[in-house]
Amino acid sequence: MSAAARPPVLPVTAVTAVDAASRDAAVLSVQLDAPDAVVVRHDIAGAGQGLLRRVVSDGTGVLEDVVVPLEHACLACAVREDLLPALVRLAEGGRWSAALLALPLASEPVPVVRGLLGLLGGASQERAVRGRLSLAGVVAAVDGTTAVEDLLGDDLLDERDLEHGDDDARSVGEVLARQLRGADLVLAPGADDRARTLLEHLALPGTVDARDASDLGAGHLLQHRHDPRASRLWDDPRAVAPSGAPDARGVWTLDLHDWRPAHPERLREHLEALASGRLVGRGRFWLPTRPGSVGAWDGAGGQLSVGDAGPWDATPAAAERSTRLVVTGVDEDPARVRDAFTASLLTDAELARGLARWTGRSDGFEPWLGEVVADGAA
Repeated sequence: MSAAARPPVLPVTAVTAVDAASRDAAVLSVQLDAPDAVVVRHDIAGAGQGLLRRVVSDGTGVLEDVVVPLEHACLACAVREDLLPALVRLAEGGRWSAALLALPLASEPVPVVRGLLGLLGGASQERAVRGRLSLAGVVAAVDGTTAVEDLLGDDLLDERDLEHGDDDARSVGEVLARQLRGADLVLAPGADDRARTLLEHLALPGTVDARDASDLGAGHLLQHRHDPRASRLWDDPRAVAPSGAPDARGVWTLDLHDWRPAHPERLREHLEALASGRLVGRGRFWLPTRPGSVGAWDGAGGQLSVGDAGPWDATPAAAERSTRLVVTGVDEDPARVRDAFTASLLTDAELARGLARWTGRSDGFEPWLGEVVADGAA
């Protein structure tokens, strides 16, 4: 096919969810309202078995329904091995003007976003993606009637048969919180005032919509435009910030910010006060043993993930070294969290003795951040 005859780039809207009915409602809305759109639905078939089911459909019915093996039962593998090649093939057919990608339940959007932006896979796959596909938007489909408990409860994915493998120990809340952060549109039909307030505290500003997908129409779902830079900044711990939603209906957010590092031992002592209960928190911290490294903080659904997010000067979210946690709670005492944060930091007296004395010392965070190296940088 000549360059002049090449079909236009196919815009792809990705849908994430932890609730099958919410995802299916978005799919049905597109199938009923957009006959020139194609839907590609992926599901992990048999957790731990490395199988992926791909169903392709449009307004005329099901076009493909196949199960394909994966090297590993993970979303990044599904993106690389099946999702991108299938979408490129559909784009080259030139039959549809838009595509809706219904991701496996409990998927996190980052691997898909990177893939559709040409950042995943080898050079040949990158060229194919850039020449055929574009990311139109990311939609988080949420059951508004259960959103509060889904985010703040302690259910694990395997308790709802949503796990992606035998070693998938994620909670429903932490996955849903990450889906919200990565979405250009949050569909939350049935959300009452409290649920909507909580979602507005956690999602990108202006993205939450409590109307039914059927009321919005396919155009509203498919015509959102993804802002890669805004999405990366919102998810990067270096650039963490509150959404600006007002505290109301028992929902509050604390923006805890201090230039000082956390004391390794005291931070471990206060982990429960900072992360347990009906809380969702994210942010960054630094330790005097690792002054060059950003410690990433991500907690929800009774789970806390701590990891190394790289150096402070990483782009596009380079930040001045500081400790900042944004914690949202419902019917919890914010003073408990604020006091635990303050108690976790180095005191003025400890700072006066200098940071050099921390160089090379074990800090107890090796299982999460790796070994401490001699110069204090992880």
